[in-house]
Amino acid sequence: MSVTTSEMVERDEVAPAPAPDGTLPTLVPVLVAVLSLFVALSVNGAFAIRHWAPIALFVLVVLASAARRRLSGAPLVAVVAIWLFAAWSLASALWGASPESALEHGGRTLLYAGLFALPLVTLRDRRSVQAVAAAGLAGLALITLGTFVHVLLDGEAAFLAGRLDDPIGYRNGTAALFVLAFWPLLCVAAARRVSTLLRAPAFAIALLALGMALLTQSRGALVGFVAGGAIAVLVGPDRLRRAWLAIVAVGAIAIASGTLLEPYRAFADDRPVTASLISGAAAVLAIIALAGLVAVIVLSLYDNGLRAEGSTWHGLRRLTAGGLAVFVLVAGVGMLVAVGNPATFAQDKYDEFSQLDTAAPADTRLGSTGGQRYDIWRIAVHEFKDRPINGVGAGSYRFGYYRERSTDRNLSTPHSLPMALISETGAVGTLLFVLFLGAIGTTFVQRWRATPLASRRWACAAAAAGAVLIGQCLVDWLWEIPGLAGLGVLALGLAVAWLDLPELAPQPRVRAVVARRAVTVLLVLGALAMTAIYLADFHVRDARAAGQRSAADQLSAARTAARLNPLALAPKLLQAGALEELGRVGDARDALEDARRLEPENFVIHGLIGDLETRAGRGAAASRAYRRALELNPGDVGLQQLARQKP
Repeated sequence: MSVTTSEMVERDEVAPAPAPDGTLPTLVPVLVAVLSLFVALSVNGAFAIRHWAPIALFVLVVLASAARRRLSGAPLVAVVAIWLFAAWSLASALWGASPESALEHGGRTLLYAGLFALPLVTLRDRRSVQAVAAAGLAGLALITLGTFVHVLLDGEAAFLAGRLDDPIGYRNGTAALFVLAFWPLLCVAAARRVSTLLRAPAFAIALLALGMALLTQSRGALVGFVAGGAIAVLVGPDRLRRAWLAIVAVGAIAIASGTLLEPYRAFADDRPVTASLISGAAAVLAIIALAGLVAVIVLSLYDNGLRAEGSTWHGLRRLTAGGLAVFVLVAGVGMLVAVGNPATFAQDKYDEFSQLDTAAPADTRLGSTGGQRYDIWRIAVHEFKDRPINGVGAGSYRFGYYRERSTDRNLSTPHSLPMALISETGAVGTLLFVLFLGAIGTTFVQRWRATPLASRRWACAAAAAGAVLIGQCLVDWLWEIPGLAGLGVLALGLAVAWLDLPELAPQPRVRAVVARRAVTVLLVLGALAMTAIYLADFHVRDARAAGQRSAADQLSAARTAARLNPLALAPKLLQAGALEELGRVGDARDALEDARRLEPENFVIHGLIGDLETRAGRGAAASRAYRRALELNPGDVGLQQLARQKP
């Protein structure tokens, strides 16, 4: 049988050149970082400082001590932009209403900057990038399989309010994880030269991931799904195969959605979400996955010996492309028929979006736009108008929210990365982040054609995973879940590294040596700061536990935490509680005043001052404190009652 020239080229590209000596030591730190992120997923996505700070410290130490590859052009701009964004977030402690929050947000962003830079500056060649990406995709596949088995065997423990909650412990985060896994797995299934032993299981697991994403009923995941699909289907190789496999996957899940959504519908109808409903949904997913496994085995056999060649093959390809075009046209017409007048439909959805008391639909949440984001985003826009250049400070959105909110919902983030950027970091932080994403896109534009086909295929798959994260972050707060956001940012770093082929760098000039040493010093300083944040958090937790034993132990641990992180609020509040319990009311008042000076717009602190003055018998001072707390949070019913009390 004849072999086409394109096939010969592709075969050559699939077999990478031997890795240079010393590759394994450079691989280990990146693989450890990947493993750490997967472990972090099991502890609520590493939302707490104690879970993500060690990963950040590890990444910073590796970057400071490893032999770093020199970057240039758009990849260098991307790395510099994300590090400058992290520095700007940290600097916002100087003007933000919560210096502690700015320090925490900035430290988290340092983690993301380090994860993005790690594969770019430490890995030596594309083979190393492929090894890391393969390990990451294998981890995602194992998590998907493990979660499916958990749902099949003990589904009630994995569900919350009729929706899949595990493994992240936050349904929107769980959905993002599975959609993030779906697109790279589908790209593997569509790659003609990949072994059938990989392609068929990849598609089967992709179907499981997509089905479990539906079980979460996350509307934000739809945005991430579209963003990832735009990269996977429109940019990379194997576009026809990826498109048709995606259509088959979505179609199969849609056909089975009646059974898959039974747990959610039961909850919406105030019926018990029983184990049988969940296991029934899991059983249907298993059947779909098995059918997908068989289908891709057949497709692989066709690819590896049964398919036509020459003009017949090109004719079939044109027929397949034409069929896809017809399908898209018919689907578009069908959507127009279903929604009616597009302008009217859009207006109705906007009206639904702006209604704060819209009830959750009983059938499925995916078509609904109701909720409280209109109110949340409205306040973020107001904060941007008030502080357009530098923002209100990283993590300080919540102060304006509590003053202006129209609901009784308690939260601390605008539930949207763009809204958080404009409100908390202003135009400067927003432009830095846009520059980061723009430099990634520029790398693809500039280096796409010069990159071998196989590398383009996998760079596109990694970029699709990163696009899922960025897409869902448009309407959600996943940026504050390091275990999940870190995976997406690392995927973007791998995508750029695939296109930016490493070469042996020439002997560095004196200026380059100086720059490298300056970067090392900054990384070491960042590592020291991260160590202080982590240890302070440890002593805060120790102080809370010590409070069960004695006030003196709590006071000692809280003071240690305050010395390690003078910007932290919790140590001051813990000191105040311990001092009051020890009978030192004046010192407790001073500790609360220190906390108030640190975050003067924090209604909680003023409420605590009011409580202290009430217990001390100082009614007038307590009334003043409660009234100030109410000014900062006028919607709080408890504060309304306390502020009305007469001295």
